[in-house]
Amino acid sequence: MKSTTGTERKPPAPPIEKGVRVIIPPLSSATTTVALSRNLTQLLDAFDTYVSNRRSSGTHPDPIDFINQHYSRESLLVAQLPEIRDAISERMNRLDDRISNALQRQSESAEATQRHVQDAKVNVASLEKRIRQVQTKASQSEKTVREITKDMKRLDCAKRHLQRTITTLKRLHMLIHAVEGLRQSCLLQPHPDYKSASHLVDATRLLLKHFASYTHKVEPLRLLSNKVDDLQGELKFRLVRGFRIIGFGVEKTQEFERKKSNFKSLVDPEEDPFWQVENESCDGSSEGHETKEIELPPMMTPDTMSGGILLIDAIGKEARIEFMTGVVQDYLVEYSKIYKPVKGQPKEKARVSSFMAQPDASEEDVKPEFALEFVEKRFLWFQTLLTEIQQKFPTVFPPYWNLEYHLTKNFLRRTHGHLLALFNGPTKDSDANNATILLKTLQKTIIFEKDVSSALQREYGVKFREAKNKDTKENAMNAGPNSRGRSSVNKKTPTKNIEDQSDANSDDGRAPTLQEPVDPLLGVASSAFDKYMRPYIDLEEMSMDEQLRSALEDRTVDTRGNYPVYTSSTKLFVYIKGSITRCTALTKGNTFYLLHKAFKDSLRKYSRVLSSKLPPPLPQKSVGPLNMPPVPFANKQLQDTTPAQIASYRVPTGEEVTVCHVIGTCEYCAETVEALEDLIRDTVDGTFKSKIDMMATQEAFHEITAKCIRILVSGMENRLEEPLKTMSSTNWAVFAEVGEESDYVRAMHKEIQPFISTARGLIPKSYFQNFCDKFALGFTTTYYDTIVRLKAVSEPGSQQLLLDVYNLKTLILKLPVLEKSPVSTSTARKATGSTIAPAMYTKMVQKQFKKIEFLLKMTGTPINLLVDVFKDQWHGGTVHDLQQVMSLKGIQRGQQAKLFEKFGLDPVQARKGAAANVTSATIVSEKFQAVQDQASRVDMSQMKQRVSDFRNAFR
Repeated sequence: MKSTTGTERKPPAPPIEKGVRVIIPPLSSATTTVALSRNLTQLLDAFDTYVSNRRSSGTHPDPIDFINQHYSRESLLVAQLPEIRDAISERMNRLDDRISNALQRQSESAEATQRHVQDAKVNVASLEKRIRQVQTKASQSEKTVREITKDMKRLDCAKRHLQRTITTLKRLHMLIHAVEGLRQSCLLQPHPDYKSASHLVDATRLLLKHFASYTHKVEPLRLLSNKVDDLQGELKFRLVRGFRIIGFGVEKTQEFERKKSNFKSLVDPEEDPFWQVENESCDGSSEGHETKEIELPPMMTPDTMSGGILLIDAIGKEARIEFMTGVVQDYLVEYSKIYKPVKGQPKEKARVSSFMAQPDASEEDVKPEFALEFVEKRFLWFQTLLTEIQQKFPTVFPPYWNLEYHLTKNFLRRTHGHLLALFNGPTKDSDANNATILLKTLQKTIIFEKDVSSALQREYGVKFREAKNKDTKENAMNAGPNSRGRSSVNKKTPTKNIEDQSDANSDDGRAPTLQEPVDPLLGVASSAFDKYMRPYIDLEEMSMDEQLRSALEDRTVDTRGNYPVYTSSTKLFVYIKGSITRCTALTKGNTFYLLHKAFKDSLRKYSRVLSSKLPPPLPQKSVGPLNMPPVPFANKQLQDTTPAQIASYRVPTGEEVTVCHVIGTCEYCAETVEALEDLIRDTVDGTFKSKIDMMATQEAFHEITAKCIRILVSGMENRLEEPLKTMSSTNWAVFAEVGEESDYVRAMHKEIQPFISTARGLIPKSYFQNFCDKFALGFTTTYYDTIVRLKAVSEPGSQQLLLDVYNLKTLILKLPVLEKSPVSTSTARKATGSTIAPAMYTKMVQKQFKKIEFLLKMTGTPINLLVDVFKDQWHGGTVHDLQQVMSLKGIQRGQQAKLFEKFGLDPVQARKGAAANVTSATIVSEKFQAVQDQASRVDMSQMKQRVSDFRNAFR
């Protein structure tokens, strides 16, 4: 199709997807605008794109803006209006045609859809009708089948009930037959057939399960169940009697049966041949009467007893526990009779060597069988008991019963109770406070626990359970208080013990036959000693105190290490290590914890022993921080931080070696205490691990070390008092000629060099550096104060002092690296390490001497240049420093006021400061007097408490 202008129209552009913004390049050139305006199809497409873009960006389309973009002149638009109108009409016609075609297609498809819906409705109605017909036929068929099978269901129900009745009758017949067989087995002579009875017990138990719901409702079944219980009880009774006869004899068995027992017989004692033996034996003693001899049945053979064990297992776990409880109680009755502590028990003579004369035994020398000294007899008695049981019952008790283990554990528990009674209470043993007897008894008890555990594993196949999270002794300690009240025969103890090992039962009601691990025996009896080992702790403390007493005068030094230490310290730690070895071989519980406390106490005492070797402090003239009088022109920080006088020490010649040995010993002790703490924490029982703390003990040695450093610093400073007095007594105001270093400087060299070199070879490097830091700081401060206190210094005097300061500065800088002097003690080690002083130390010393040098340089400066030079060279110098310089120069007060004004001070303040004429010496004197006046009012105890609280806050 062609337009009215004769040009061929192009197909419409593809539609633009919604949401896509098309960016049209600007039509700025006239050529592009004219070309686009001539191609009306592209123009309309561009308008569509413009409208879409504006709407997608949320802006209302503006046709005028579009026209302005595409037509630069109105004449062009007017010229093309007809063509544009035709193009728009043509596009509208095409759109109308498309809409018409679409409506026609939609109408046709709607008619087809309606026809399809009508057809579907007809088909659904037909299907529904067919479904209803099928349902009706199904209901009729079901009714027909139900009528046909009505009689068959009745027959099936009758058959099912008949089969159940037949099965029940068969089971009832089997139950009656099994009960009768059990009765026949029980009546067999001379002993019941226990092996057959065990099978019948299994059968009756399984059969009775089927009648469990009818036992209480049907009387015959209840009687039958009771009869089974009675027969089982009779079998158990005769089995227990047979075991007792083999183990203890007839008379002992009768004695057991007279007492209250869990096993009862169905036979009347008057008809029981076992009891007729005793009656006939009593009647046979009468003269003139004939006695009828009644023979007892023969003893059970091992096979018969093994069958009895099978019977007990068949009856169930409770029967096994009851049987084992009775066996354990029977065999330990004699033990309680002999060794249970009783007040007023008959005593035996103490052991005396056959080579010694036999003295007359007094009442105090005789001790009972249950005494601590004879604890070994208990263990020999039990070993004999195990041997007898093994001989009388060979291969009878199966390994999974662990009978020997339960017997041993109950024996140890009773021994635990007996020992507690011997340690405390009315039956307390006279040797309970004897450390030697206690240690021997504890050692024998632990050895027995270890030996019997090994024997049970080796000979009886007992498997011990490994302790988890807790030590074996800790488990025993937890059981200790519970067994304290069971010092006598306790019927519940073995029962509870056996129940712990047999907590699993099989589904058929039989006792389990799988051998299970059991708790270890180590500590069951020996744990009784833990709370009563105080005599042993006292003995160890006495031994350590004896070493401490010998250490007071012992000054022997061990030089084998990096630095010399007192041999008394190494001996003390060797003894502590041996004590730990001895104690942990016996116990790691409460006793070891108490011993660790004794170690801490002895080590603190040893720290005081080391402190006693130090020189005593000199009498103090003033103590504590006091309020100083105000210093003119001094800043507030200087007045607030005036150092308080502390304790002063005088170290005689050679005594510095002793102080150094104390430092080395304290360092060795602190390091060893830390290792000792780790060793004890790793060894002690878990209950006490968190309580192990030896930090206070380490702190005690660190405090002694700090005190030694202060003593060395104070001692060195006191040795320099004479040279400083010489310096102060020199009249520097008339000093006229500068020469070599002054005499007081050479005297200081002679005092400092041997002292420092000796200390360097005897103490650790870190402590030596600390000593050098404190001494250098204290010396420079004292030297500065000494210069300030000089009355007047001439210019040559200041030059001489500068020379002296240079020599002293060189010496102080070399302190950390001074070599050991040739003449020194034999115990000093050769100092090794760097020959260069630490940078921080060098910086500190240079800073301190720099202030001294500035002071002396300013003192030698002419008065007319003093203020200018002071401002230029002494950076940070204060008015107070300037006043000190003027005091050293001896400047008059009027001239000082002028210099203060030149320095920049207010004239009023300048005149006030100059009028005060307060020299540095006057200031120091006033401070000293103020300290002296208030010294008596200082509460030393309160001050120490504050220091202690401050330290504790950082721990």
